[in-house]
Amino acid sequence: MSDDAPLYTEANSPPLLRPGGVVTEVDRSPARVLMVGRVMIILVTVVLLALLGRVVQLQTNPQDRLAAKLGSQQSTRHLLGRRGTILDRNGRVLATTRVAKRLFIDPVLIVDRSSFSEKAGYGLGYEPVDIEMAMAARPKSRYIVLDRRLDDQRLALLKTLDLPGLATDSMLVRDYPQGKLAGQLIGFVGAEGKGLEGLERVYEKRIAGTAGLVRYRRDARGRALWVEAGNYQMQADGENLRLSIDTVIQSFAESALADAVQKYEAEAGQLVVMDPFTGEVLAMANYPAFDPAGFNKVDPGVRRNRVVTDVFEPGSIFKPIIWASMTQLGAAESNEIIDTGTSGVQRTSKGRRLHDAKPHGRITWDEVLIYSSNIGMSIVAERVGAEKLHGAMVRFGFGKPTGSGLPGEVGGVVHPLKKWTHYSVTSVPMGQEVSVTPLQMVRAFSAIANGGVLRTPTVVPVLGPASTPPPVGVRVLDQRIADYTRSVLRRQVTEGGGKKANSKLYDLFGKTGTAQLPNFKQGGYYQDQYVSSFIAGAPADAPRLVVGCFIHRPNKSIGHYGGVVSAPAVKEVMERSLMYLGVPTNSDAAPGNSPGTGPRHMAMSR
Repeated sequence: MSDDAPLYTEANSPPLLRPGGVVTEVDRSPARVLMVGRVMIILVTVVLLALLGRVVQLQTNPQDRLAAKLGSQQSTRHLLGRRGTILDRNGRVLATTRVAKRLFIDPVLIVDRSSFSEKAGYGLGYEPVDIEMAMAARPKSRYIVLDRRLDDQRLALLKTLDLPGLATDSMLVRDYPQGKLAGQLIGFVGAEGKGLEGLERVYEKRIAGTAGLVRYRRDARGRALWVEAGNYQMQADGENLRLSIDTVIQSFAESALADAVQKYEAEAGQLVVMDPFTGEVLAMANYPAFDPAGFNKVDPGVRRNRVVTDVFEPGSIFKPIIWASMTQLGAAESNEIIDTGTSGVQRTSKGRRLHDAKPHGRITWDEVLIYSSNIGMSIVAERVGAEKLHGAMVRFGFGKPTGSGLPGEVGGVVHPLKKWTHYSVTSVPMGQEVSVTPLQMVRAFSAIANGGVLRTPTVVPVLGPASTPPPVGVRVLDQRIADYTRSVLRRQVTEGGGKKANSKLYDLFGKTGTAQLPNFKQGGYYQDQYVSSFIAGAPADAPRLVVGCFIHRPNKSIGHYGGVVSAPAVKEVMERSLMYLGVPTNSDAAPGNSPGTGPRHMAMSR
């Protein structure tokens, strides 16, 4: 092309050749371009609206053949709230909830079923045949549980296996870090996460977590896509529960109780430690013990908290209650001479024969309690009469539950006054014709220890500021009567049947009991079956604790008296607990302020 060739311009550009050979000019007017653009925008908008409408239709009213597929792509996940932790009074964990792993099989993902069972079994420590049987039992399932709770060792091994078809999911499980400690008191949680016995059941509403959930859409690979509005509900953890129990004192109690039951080849035993001024229970032990984590491996009777569910005739440990009540009624003076005879056997005014363990002759009213004379108690009881004796029992809370709130608590037996016979007046002061629980006895004895106020025992105290006064109780004895009874009970430990509880560290006051078990089939009492008991408080001048030990059916050929079987256990628990609490021992007391210079040396005057 030469330099003189003309350039194409809008004016001299060649005409376009349309199909058919017709030559025409190009229409490039602005109006035309604008119109085409508008048409394209409208078309795109219509297409987008149609697609949006289809999406809405698929979501709200899909065709039947698509509904199943869409539904399978919506997942619901439950969000479990953790169960509250149960703590002792110092924050030590007694029961807690943690996340554990459950192992399951998805047969669809198994590449080679012939070798899967062997690799999984030998790799994780299961029997291959059990794995085969589990899959055969549910051939259509994609979720076959192999292990409901993987232990740490197997979980570590699983991470080293590259075996399609094995998977885990998370679950909440209940742990009891202290093992058997206070097992009957705490109770346990079933497979569905609900409390079935003990405090786990009583406080289910407070400590149970509230479940939440989330619904979401997922893709073909199961990955979450989005959560629609209103399809998320947050979970809530349960409330923590702090008990009055002290795990250290509880361990003292369980150890001493187990030693006593085993030494005397007894059937069972209970031991309770209580703060007499607040009613707080610091230890509540049962033997045999059980681990809440293995609740389904023990007999249901072992899981029962017999401190509140079982009753027994108390025998002589009941005498301080009646002795103090009759003293307050003025039925006898402290130094009054009571003639119990020289044979150890004496008839009541109604002709009933009563026995003492050995003859006591002429003894003071104080010595009637110190030497636990059945005859002396019956002589004064006949002066008092049935109505006032019955009133004293009811006033001390016998015949109805203590109000502790513990599950299964019974009220014991106090027969209505109209059912009393002439025997009842002399039976009750000896601890017969009445049935009590161990908790009732420790509570009643605590009223003597604290100056005459009957308080409601509690395991789950209402916590308040340090300045909060102790809960209001019911006065059942005058202060001076309670103090004096305590001084006489101190002599029961130093001079009477409780000598094996006489401690060099602390001055204990207490009462022994050796109650024959009633024979309900043939009447009367078994001659070789007993409940051997001892209840004590300390220090005598300023009580901090009351401890009661109750041993059922000890082997008589080894020992059966309460002062022999139960008193040493009470002494051990009392000494260790008071030292743990920082209470000064006798040797630590300042000169002139010995614990032995208190009410036991003063005479009661009227």
